[in-house]
Amino acid sequence: MKHCFLFFIFSLLMPCAAFALPPTGLDLNSLSDMLDKHRGKVIAINFFATWCPPCRAEIPELSRAVREYAGKGVIFVGLSVDEDPDKVESFIKNMGVNYPVYMAGRDITGAYRVSSIPHNAFYSKNGLLMISEPGILDNATLRMVIDKLLEY
Repeated sequence: MKHCFLFFIFSLLMPCAAFALPPTGLDLNSLSDMLDKHRGKVIAINFFATWCPPCRAEIPELSRAVREYAGKGVIFVGLSVDEDPDKVESFIKNMGVNYPVYMAGRDITGAYRVSSIPHNAFYSKNGLLMISEPGILDNATLRMVIDKLLEY
């Protein structure tokens, strides 16, 4: 009985532990593969940095949206523009980030024309890039965009 309980606790904690690992680097080809893999779902990509105050304000809202849209066909991905993956690891753990985070390669930031952060990009279910813009997203705008893309 004790082993079953421990296994149950471990299985609950395992998804959270996956986000506490140092984020791996992602290049444009890997991101394209990820987008293709999740075709049929709305995809929200958030470019951020650990030292960015607006990013710090936006991330808790993204984490709430992950919980709200769980099982509704929405994928959230964080792409850090930081140089040090170790800083990102502790940041995502401290912020309670509940979605996968990767280190963005320069080819990705160039392709999305990321000139300031936060920067958010949204893909429709059929894989079209619908929005790619800098600026912090408030709660209402984030949900409006996702809801519209779910209808699209």
